[in-house]
Amino acid sequence: MKSEEKTFRLLLAIWVCADFVTALFAGFHADEAYYSLYGAHLAWGYYDHPPMVALLTHCSSLLFDGILGIRFFTTLLHGGTLWLIWKTLDEEERHAPRAAVEFCIIAASMTLFVAYGVITTPDAPLLFFTALFFYLYKKYVGMAVGETYKSPKGWLLATGIAFSVAAMLYSKYMGILVVGFVLLSNLRLLRDVRVWYAMILALMLFMPHLLWQINNHFPSFSFHLVERNLHFRWAYPLKFIPDQMLAFNPVAFCLAMFFCWKRRKTKDRFERALLFSIVGFILFFWVMTLKGRSEPQWTVAASVPMLILLFRALHEEPWRKWIYRLFLPIAVLLFLARIILCINVLPDESGIRHDPSKMEAVHQLAGDRPVVFVTSFQKPALYRFYTGGEATAISTIYGRRTQYDILLPDTAWQGKPVLLVGRLNNVDNMVMDDPELRYYSTDNFQCNSRMEVKLLNYRVEGDSLWLQYTIHNPYSVAFNFLHPEFPTILSVDYQEGDGFEKFGCPTPANPVIPAGATVSGTAKVPWKSDEPMFFAMYNGLFETACSQPFVIGKNESGSSRVRD
Repeated sequence: MKSEEKTFRLLLAIWVCADFVTALFAGFHADEAYYSLYGAHLAWGYYDHPPMVALLTHCSSLLFDGILGIRFFTTLLHGGTLWLIWKTLDEEERHAPRAAVEFCIIAASMTLFVAYGVITTPDAPLLFFTALFFYLYKKYVGMAVGETYKSPKGWLLATGIAFSVAAMLYSKYMGILVVGFVLLSNLRLLRDVRVWYAMILALMLFMPHLLWQINNHFPSFSFHLVERNLHFRWAYPLKFIPDQMLAFNPVAFCLAMFFCWKRRKTKDRFERALLFSIVGFILFFWVMTLKGRSEPQWTVAASVPMLILLFRALHEEPWRKWIYRLFLPIAVLLFLARIILCINVLPDESGIRHDPSKMEAVHQLAGDRPVVFVTSFQKPALYRFYTGGEATAISTIYGRRTQYDILLPDTAWQGKPVLLVGRLNNVDNMVMDDPELRYYSTDNFQCNSRMEVKLLNYRVEGDSLWLQYTIHNPYSVAFNFLHPEFPTILSVDYQEGDGFEKFGCPTPANPVIPAGATVSGTAKVPWKSDEPMFFAMYNGLFETACSQPFVIGKNESGSSRVRD
C-alpha cells in the first residue's frame, strides 16, 4: 500500500472519530428530532422529504438510544463520502506527496460539508450518494470510448449509476439536478443505450416513492413547488451569494468559481461534469430567489464536485501553498467550532441547543394526556425525544403543513382530554414564562385543522364577492360550531404580505355537522381582484386554513375566473 493511502486511512479514521465524538456531545437541531419521527414510522415517503433520512434514523435507533439513535449512521456515512471522493481522484493525484493531508485540509474547511458529518438531515445521505455517483461516472466515461456495448463492465457500471441516482432521489429531490447537469456537460451520453437503461432502471427503483406521492395526493411536490413560494424580496437574490460563501467557506467558493472559469474549455469529460455541476447549482438556486427564498444548504451537493475540482487545481504549483495559508486556518476554526458545540455553551436561540426541562415541565402538566402543539412542528418532536410522550402539531395559517398532517394522530383525540401548547390566543398560562409555550387544558378537545371547505361557485357584484361553498367534516365525531370551549368562526382570509385580512362568514344553519357529513353555505365578502384568499376557521385559540389558496380575478371580457 502506498504511503499516501496509509496516511489517508489514518486521517479518515481520525475524522470519523471526531464526527462520532461531536455527534455524541454536541447539541442537536430540532429538525433532527423531527426526522427521528420519520424513522419511527417507516414509509416510502414523507410530507417534507423522501425516505432516506428516515432509514438513517431508524437504523441508528436500533443500535442506540438518545442522540446516537439519530446520528450514528450519519457519521459512518460521512466517512464513506470522504473515502469515495478520495477514490474518485486520479491515482497520480492521490500518490503525490502530502496529497492525503492536503485533501483533508480542503475538505475540513468546507463548512456545511463538515456539518453534515454530524447533523442528521436529508443532506447527509445526499452527499454520500452524490459522491458514489461521481465515482461511478468517472469510471464510466473512462471506459466508454474503448468498450463495446457487449462489455459487461459498462452494463455493470450503468446499473451502479442507476442505483446511485435512485438513492440520491430517495435522499433529496434536488439529486435530479446532479444528473441533469452531468448530462448537459456531455450530451453525447444520450446516444448511449446504457445511459437510457440506467435512467429507466433508476425510475423503476424510484417508483415506490412516486406511488406513495400519488396515493397521498402529492404532498411533497405541493409543499416544495407551491407552499414554499414566497413573495419576491430583493433581499433574497442579494443575500444568496454571501450565504453560499458561508455555506462552502468564502475561499473555497471564490476559488471554485475562478477555476470553473479558468478551465471552462477543458476537453476532459469528467472535469466538464464537475464544472457544470458547481456552476449549475449556484445559478439554478440563484434564479430561484426570484420567486422566493433559497436556503444556503440547497446547494450542498455541489460540495462533492467542488472538493474534487479544488484538490485537482490546488495541489499543483503555484497554488499549493494557499492550501496551508488559507484553507488550513479555516479548517482550524471549524475544528474549534466542534469543541464549542461539544461543551454546549451556545444559547437556546442558536437552534442547536435545547433545554429539556421545558419539555419535562410540559410532560408534568400533561400527565397521561397527549399534547397538541400549535404552529411548531419541531416542539412535538422534541417532546417525544425527551419524554417519550404522545404529541402532534397543528398547522395554523402562520405555519405550514408537516408530516403530522399525514400521520393525523389528533383525529383520534377529538372529544378527548388533551393539553394544548404553543402560540395560543387569549391564554395567559405559560410553561416556564415562555410565550411560545402557552398552554390550555381541556377534557373535550375539538380541532378544526382537518375541516375541509371547497369553493363551488361565486359571482362578483361591484365591490362584493358572493361565494358558495361546502364544509366537510372528516372527523369520526360531530363538529360543533357552537362548541362550549371551542366556538368556531368560518372566515375568508386575504393574504397581505406576511399578514391576513379576515372577513367572517355566517355560521351554518345547523351548527352541528355530523361525522363524515357535508353542508353547504354562502357568504358575501369584499372583493379584492387578484389577491390570494382562502377559507379559514378560528376557535378562539388558533386559526387554521381549511382550503387551498385561490384567486378570483377578471379577464378582458369582464367575466371572473378562479385560479388556484
